[in-house]
Amino acid sequence: MPDDARFCPACGTPVIVETFDCPNCGSENDLSAPACSNCHMIFAKKKEEPKATFNNIFEDSHPENLEQSIADRFSLSFEKRLKEEHHPSLHNAYIDRFYKSDFRSSVDFRIKQLAEQAQRQPDGDKQFTFTALAFEELLDYFIIRYCEDLNEAVFDEKILKYQGRSAEGIQLGEMILDYLDFNNEGEAVYTNFVTMPSNKLKNAAENFLFPQKGETIYFICDLSTFGACKDGFAMTRDCIYWKMPFEKKQRVYYKNLEEIKRQEDWLTINGIFFNGSKTLNLKLIRLLKKLRELYGKK
Repeated sequence: MPDDARFCPACGTPVIVETFDCPNCGSENDLSAPACSNCHMIFAKKKEEPKATFNNIFEDSHPENLEQSIADRFSLSFEKRLKEEHHPSLHNAYIDRFYKSDFRSSVDFRIKQLAEQAQRQPDGDKQFTFTALAFEELLDYFIIRYCEDLNEAVFDEKILKYQGRSAEGIQLGEMILDYLDFNNEGEAVYTNFVTMPSNKLKNAAENFLFPQKGETIYFICDLSTFGACKDGFAMTRDCIYWKMPFEKKQRVYYKNLEEIKRQEDWLTINGIFFNGSKTLNLKLIRLLKKLRELYGKK
Protein backbone atom coordinates (compact mmCIF):
# COMPACT_ATOMS: atom_id res chain seq x y z
CA MET A 1 0.00 0.00 0.00
CA PRO A 2 1.10 3.63 -0.41
CA ASP A 3 2.85 4.90 2.72
CA ASP A 4 0.18 7.53 3.34
CA ALA A 5 -2.83 5.30 2.57
CA ARG A 6 -5.68 5.59 5.08
CA PHE A 7 -7.67 2.70 3.61
CA CYS A 8 -6.52 -0.49 1.91
CA PRO A 9 -7.01 0.02 -1.87
CA ALA A 10 -7.93 -3.67 -2.24
CA CYS A 11 -10.54 -4.21 0.49
CA GLY A 12 -11.22 -0.76 1.94
CA THR A 13 -10.21 -1.71 5.51
CA PRO A 14 -8.95 1.30 7.52
CA VAL A 15 -5.19 1.24 8.00
CA ILE A 16 -3.91 0.94 11.57
CA VAL A 17 -1.84 4.09 11.91
CA GLU A 18 -0.50 3.61 15.44
CA THR A 19 0.54 0.42 17.24
CA PHE A 20 2.38 -0.57 20.41
CA ASP A 21 4.50 -3.58 21.42
CA CYS A 22 3.21 -6.13 23.92
CA PRO A 23 5.26 -5.79 27.15
CA ASN A 24 5.22 -9.58 27.55
CA CYS A 25 6.19 -10.97 24.11
CA GLY A 26 7.00 -7.87 22.06
CA SER A 27 4.36 -8.49 19.36
CA GLU A 28 2.89 -5.49 17.59
CA ASN A 29 -0.74 -4.68 18.46
CA ASP A 30 -3.39 -2.13 17.57
CA LEU A 31 -3.67 0.63 20.19
CA SER A 32 -7.29 -0.37 20.86
CA ALA A 33 -6.55 -4.10 21.30
CA PRO A 34 -7.84 -5.44 24.67
CA ALA A 35 -5.30 -8.29 24.63
CA CYS A 36 -2.15 -9.33 22.76
CA SER A 37 -2.87 -11.05 19.45
CA ASN A 38 0.08 -13.41 20.05
CA CYS A 39 0.37 -14.27 23.75
CA HIS A 40 -3.14 -13.08 24.79
CA MET A 41 -1.87 -11.03 27.70
CA ILE A 42 -4.68 -8.74 28.88
CA PHE A 43 -3.77 -5.08 28.57
CA ALA A 44 -4.74 -2.50 31.17
CA LYS A 45 -7.73 -0.49 30.02
CA LYS A 46 -6.83 2.90 28.66
CA LYS A 47 -8.88 5.97 29.33
CA GLU A 48 -11.22 6.46 26.40
CA GLU A 49 -10.86 9.64 24.39
CA PRO A 50 -14.04 11.66 23.85
CA LYS A 51 -15.77 10.44 20.70
CA ALA A 52 -15.48 12.92 17.85
CA THR A 53 -18.73 14.31 16.52
CA PHE A 54 -19.56 16.75 13.77
CA ASN A 55 -19.81 19.48 16.42
CA ASN A 56 -16.50 18.91 18.17
CA ILE A 57 -14.28 17.54 15.41
CA PHE A 58 -12.05 20.62 15.50
CA GLU A 59 -12.22 21.40 19.20
CA ASP A 60 -8.81 21.69 20.84
CA SER A 61 -7.07 20.94 17.54
CA HIS A 62 -3.53 22.21 17.29
CA PRO A 63 -2.70 23.77 13.89
CA GLU A 64 -0.32 20.95 13.01
CA ASN A 65 -3.13 18.38 13.58
CA LEU A 66 -5.84 20.29 11.76
CA GLU A 67 -4.91 19.03 8.28
CA GLN A 68 -4.99 15.43 9.50
CA SER A 69 -8.40 15.98 11.10
CA ILE A 70 -9.78 17.33 7.84
CA ALA A 71 -8.15 14.54 5.82
CA ASP A 72 -9.74 11.94 8.10
CA ARG A 73 -13.11 13.60 7.68
CA PHE A 74 -12.68 13.52 3.89
CA SER A 75 -12.01 9.77 4.09
CA LEU A 76 -15.23 9.30 6.04
CA SER A 77 -17.15 11.38 3.48
CA PHE A 78 -15.73 9.25 0.67
CA GLU A 79 -16.72 6.07 2.50
CA LYS A 80 -20.22 7.46 3.12
CA ARG A 81 -20.64 8.42 -0.57
CA LEU A 82 -19.71 4.91 -1.70
CA LYS A 83 -22.04 3.29 0.82
CA GLU A 84 -25.05 5.46 -0.03
CA GLU A 85 -24.75 5.66 -3.83
CA HIS A 86 -22.55 2.93 -5.31
CA HIS A 87 -22.89 -0.83 -5.47
CA PRO A 88 -20.71 -2.65 -2.89
CA SER A 89 -18.99 -4.64 -5.64
CA LEU A 90 -17.53 -1.38 -7.00
CA HIS A 91 -16.27 0.18 -3.76
CA ASN A 92 -12.77 -1.28 -4.01
CA ALA A 93 -12.44 -0.12 -7.61
CA TYR A 94 -13.30 3.48 -6.66
CA ILE A 95 -10.83 3.43 -3.78
CA ASP A 96 -8.11 1.98 -5.99
CA ARG A 97 -8.81 4.60 -8.66
CA PHE A 98 -8.46 7.35 -6.09
CA TYR A 99 -5.08 6.14 -4.82
CA LYS A 100 -3.69 5.62 -8.32
CA SER A 101 -4.90 8.92 -9.80
CA ASP A 102 -3.37 12.39 -9.70
CA PHE A 103 -6.61 13.54 -8.06
CA ARG A 104 -5.00 12.75 -4.71
CA SER A 105 -2.70 15.74 -5.08
CA SER A 106 -5.72 17.98 -5.74
CA VAL A 107 -7.36 16.71 -2.55
CA ASP A 108 -4.17 17.27 -0.53
CA PHE A 109 -3.94 20.84 -1.80
CA ARG A 110 -7.63 21.48 -1.00
CA ILE A 111 -7.19 20.06 2.50
CA LYS A 112 -4.39 22.54 3.17
CA GLN A 113 -6.68 25.36 2.02
CA LEU A 114 -9.51 24.13 4.24
CA ALA A 115 -7.18 23.87 7.23
CA GLU A 116 -6.13 27.50 6.74
CA GLN A 117 -9.77 28.52 6.41
CA ALA A 118 -10.73 26.54 9.51
CA GLN A 119 -8.19 28.40 11.61
CA ARG A 120 -9.93 31.67 10.71
CA GLN A 121 -13.41 30.35 11.58
CA PRO A 122 -14.98 30.48 15.04
CA ASP A 123 -15.17 27.20 16.93
CA GLY A 124 -18.26 25.04 16.55
CA ASP A 125 -20.52 23.81 13.79
CA LYS A 126 -19.42 26.35 11.18
CA GLN A 127 -15.98 24.81 10.88
CA PHE A 128 -17.38 21.47 9.82
CA THR A 129 -20.16 22.89 7.64
CA PHE A 130 -17.94 24.44 5.00
CA THR A 131 -15.60 21.41 4.89
CA ALA A 132 -18.56 19.04 4.35
CA LEU A 133 -19.67 21.02 1.31
CA ALA A 134 -16.10 21.10 -0.04
CA PHE A 135 -15.87 17.32 0.32
CA GLU A 136 -19.09 16.81 -1.64
CA GLU A 137 -17.80 19.00 -4.47
CA LEU A 138 -14.45 17.20 -4.54
CA LEU A 139 -16.18 13.83 -4.71
CA ASP A 140 -18.55 15.00 -7.45
CA TYR A 141 -15.54 16.06 -9.52
CA PHE A 142 -13.71 12.79 -8.87
CA ILE A 143 -16.70 10.56 -9.70
CA ILE A 144 -17.52 12.43 -12.91
CA ARG A 145 -14.04 13.18 -14.27
CA TYR A 146 -12.05 10.16 -13.09
CA CYS A 147 -14.55 7.30 -12.83
CA GLU A 148 -16.64 7.45 -15.98
CA ASP A 149 -15.89 3.80 -16.79
CA LEU A 150 -16.86 2.68 -13.26
CA ASN A 151 -20.11 4.61 -12.93
CA GLU A 152 -23.39 2.76 -13.40
CA ALA A 153 -25.03 5.93 -14.71
CA VAL A 154 -23.68 8.68 -16.98
CA PHE A 155 -23.37 11.90 -14.98
CA ASP A 156 -23.15 14.89 -17.30
CA GLU A 157 -20.22 17.22 -16.57
CA LYS A 158 -22.54 20.23 -16.82
CA ILE A 159 -23.81 19.55 -13.30
CA LEU A 160 -20.40 20.63 -12.00
CA LYS A 161 -21.26 24.22 -12.95
CA TYR A 162 -23.63 24.37 -9.96
CA GLN A 163 -20.81 23.92 -7.46
CA GLY A 164 -20.39 26.88 -5.13
CA ARG A 165 -23.63 28.55 -6.19
CA SER A 166 -26.41 29.57 -3.83
CA ALA A 167 -30.12 28.88 -4.32
CA GLU A 168 -30.54 32.50 -5.46
CA GLY A 169 -27.85 32.08 -8.10
CA ILE A 170 -29.37 29.21 -10.07
CA GLN A 171 -32.31 28.55 -12.36
CA LEU A 172 -33.88 25.68 -10.41
CA GLY A 173 -35.80 24.12 -13.28
CA GLU A 174 -32.74 24.12 -15.52
CA MET A 175 -30.60 22.57 -12.80
CA ILE A 176 -33.13 19.80 -12.15
CA LEU A 177 -33.28 18.84 -15.82
CA ASP A 178 -29.47 19.01 -16.13
CA TYR A 179 -29.03 16.56 -13.26
CA LEU A 180 -31.66 14.08 -14.48
CA ASP A 181 -30.54 14.33 -18.13
CA PHE A 182 -33.74 12.74 -19.47
CA ASN A 183 -32.36 12.75 -23.02
CA ASN A 184 -30.29 9.73 -22.03
CA GLU A 185 -33.15 7.94 -20.29
CA GLY A 186 -35.98 5.88 -21.77
CA GLU A 187 -38.91 7.20 -19.75
CA ALA A 188 -41.63 9.42 -21.23
CA VAL A 189 -41.13 12.93 -19.84
CA TYR A 190 -43.31 15.99 -20.35
CA THR A 191 -42.23 19.57 -19.80
CA ASN A 192 -44.85 21.20 -22.04
CA PHE A 193 -48.24 20.59 -20.46
CA VAL A 194 -50.13 22.20 -23.33
CA THR A 195 -48.98 19.51 -25.76
CA MET A 196 -49.02 16.68 -23.19
CA PRO A 197 -51.94 14.29 -23.88
CA SER A 198 -54.84 15.52 -21.76
CA ASN A 199 -55.74 12.04 -20.47
CA LYS A 200 -52.19 11.55 -19.15
CA LEU A 201 -52.14 14.97 -17.52
CA LYS A 202 -55.47 14.19 -15.88
CA ASN A 203 -54.22 10.79 -14.63
CA ALA A 204 -51.08 12.39 -13.16
CA ALA A 205 -53.17 15.03 -11.38
CA GLU A 206 -55.57 12.43 -9.99
CA ASN A 207 -52.92 9.95 -8.87
CA PHE A 208 -49.78 11.73 -7.67
CA LEU A 209 -49.40 15.38 -8.70
CA PHE A 210 -51.19 17.82 -6.39
CA PRO A 211 -49.24 21.12 -6.32
CA GLN A 212 -50.23 24.24 -4.44
CA LYS A 213 -51.66 27.20 -6.32
CA GLY A 214 -48.86 28.99 -8.18
CA GLU A 215 -46.35 26.15 -7.66
CA THR A 216 -44.30 25.88 -10.86
CA ILE A 217 -44.14 22.35 -12.32
CA TYR A 218 -40.88 21.53 -14.11
CA PHE A 219 -41.71 18.10 -15.54
CA ILE A 220 -43.92 15.02 -15.28
CA CYS A 221 -42.29 11.62 -15.82
CA ASP A 222 -44.52 8.66 -16.69
CA LEU A 223 -43.40 5.44 -14.95
CA SER A 224 -46.61 3.45 -15.47
CA THR A 225 -46.46 0.06 -17.16
CA PHE A 226 -48.86 0.93 -19.99
CA GLY A 227 -47.98 4.60 -20.40
CA ALA A 228 -51.13 6.01 -18.84
CA CYS A 229 -49.22 8.23 -16.37
CA LYS A 230 -51.03 6.81 -13.35
CA ASP A 231 -47.64 6.07 -11.78
CA GLY A 232 -44.67 8.36 -12.04
CA PHE A 233 -43.05 11.40 -10.51
CA ALA A 234 -42.90 15.15 -10.95
CA MET A 235 -40.77 17.94 -9.55
CA THR A 236 -41.81 21.49 -8.88
CA ARG A 237 -40.38 24.66 -7.41
CA ASP A 238 -40.93 23.29 -3.90
CA CYS A 239 -41.01 19.51 -3.81
CA ILE A 240 -40.97 16.10 -5.45
CA TYR A 241 -44.24 14.17 -5.99
CA TRP A 242 -44.40 10.49 -6.88
CA LYS A 243 -46.41 7.30 -6.92
CA MET A 244 -45.06 3.80 -7.47
CA PRO A 245 -47.21 0.85 -8.67
CA PHE A 246 -49.43 -0.49 -5.87
CA GLU A 247 -48.12 2.21 -3.51
CA LYS A 248 -49.67 5.39 -2.11
CA LYS A 249 -48.90 8.80 -3.55
CA GLN A 250 -46.05 10.63 -1.83
CA ARG A 251 -44.66 14.12 -1.53
CA VAL A 252 -41.50 15.50 0.11
CA TYR A 253 -40.60 19.18 0.21
CA TYR A 254 -36.99 20.03 -0.55
CA LYS A 255 -36.72 21.86 2.77
CA ASN A 256 -37.64 18.60 4.52
CA LEU A 257 -35.22 16.30 2.68
CA GLU A 258 -33.20 14.23 5.13
CA GLU A 259 -31.95 10.79 4.05
CA ILE A 260 -31.59 9.89 0.37
CA LYS A 261 -30.12 6.44 0.03
CA ARG A 262 -29.64 3.67 -2.51
CA GLN A 263 -31.19 0.31 -1.65
CA GLU A 264 -30.09 -2.38 -4.14
CA ASP A 265 -31.43 -0.97 -7.43
CA TRP A 266 -34.06 1.33 -5.95
CA LEU A 267 -33.80 4.18 -3.46
CA THR A 268 -35.50 5.64 -0.42
CA ILE A 269 -36.37 9.29 0.09
CA ASN A 270 -36.78 10.01 3.80
CA GLY A 271 -37.26 6.25 4.16
CA ILE A 272 -40.00 6.07 1.47
CA PHE A 273 -39.66 3.72 -1.51
CA PHE A 274 -38.96 5.15 -4.98
CA ASN A 275 -37.99 3.32 -8.15
CA GLY A 276 -37.58 4.64 -11.67
CA SER A 277 -34.89 3.04 -13.79
CA LYS A 278 -31.56 2.06 -12.26
CA THR A 279 -29.69 4.95 -13.87
CA LEU A 280 -32.45 7.48 -13.23
CA ASN A 281 -32.45 6.51 -9.54
CA LEU A 282 -28.71 7.23 -9.29
CA LYS A 283 -29.09 10.63 -10.95
CA LEU A 284 -32.01 11.45 -8.66
CA ILE A 285 -29.91 10.67 -5.58
CA ARG A 286 -27.34 13.24 -6.70
CA LEU A 287 -30.04 15.80 -7.47
CA LEU A 288 -31.92 15.39 -4.20
CA LYS A 289 -28.71 15.70 -2.19
CA LYS A 290 -27.96 18.92 -4.06
CA LEU A 291 -31.46 20.22 -3.28
CA ARG A 292 -31.00 19.25 0.37
CA GLU A 293 -27.77 21.26 0.38
CA LEU A 294 -29.53 24.30 -1.14
CA TYR A 295 -32.90 24.24 0.63
CA GLY A 296 -32.62 21.83 3.58
CA LYS A 297 -32.64 22.74 7.23
CA LYS A 298 -29.39 24.36 8.29
